[in-house]
Amino acid sequence: MDKLRNGKFDVVLSDPIYPCSDIVAEELNVPLVFTFRLSIANVAERVCGQIPAPPSFVPGAMSKLTDKMSFTERAKNMLFYLSQDLLATIAWRKFDNYYTEYLGRPTSFCEMLGKADIWLIRTYWDFEFPRPFLPNFKYVGGLHCTPAKPLPKSLPTCSGKSVYVDMYHLFLC
Repeated sequence: MDKLRNGKFDVVLSDPIYPCSDIVAEELNVPLVFTFRLSIANVAERVCGQIPAPPSFVPGAMSKLTDKMSFTERAKNMLFYLSQDLLATIAWRKFDNYYTEYLGRPTSFCEMLGKADIWLIRTYWDFEFPRPFLPNFKYVGGLHCTPAKPLPKSLPTCSGKSVYVDMYHLFLC
């Protein structure tokens, strides 16, 4: 920590899947920025980041449901949310104890995640179902990708026949 304090950093950029970056940000007294794709059933975003996600119309991430749910699917979505919340609570208990011990005051993993100044969501809004969003959650799709290489000037050929390639198909001769 002394080496980090002497580094005079301006911000901590981390993925919340890796714990303790929030402690580092607090110790260094700098803003905490999360770069994140998703958590199952959006548990971290909902419970810790306080993002609204009514199970009646926001399908849990990785639930295979859509925003057009029947009553039965809404009930399944609610059960999915509850099961993932329970699993997260159980999984985070070990971290809760560590955070409380390290900081010397009662605290929790989720409470510390909730202190993030901004959550950068590594996807595009048009890949998601409509849902309410808070101002400190921003879509930044492609942030984690390397720059694209330029396309070739001409299409490859095979025995004198051209090969058709687009982003969805590859037709060989």
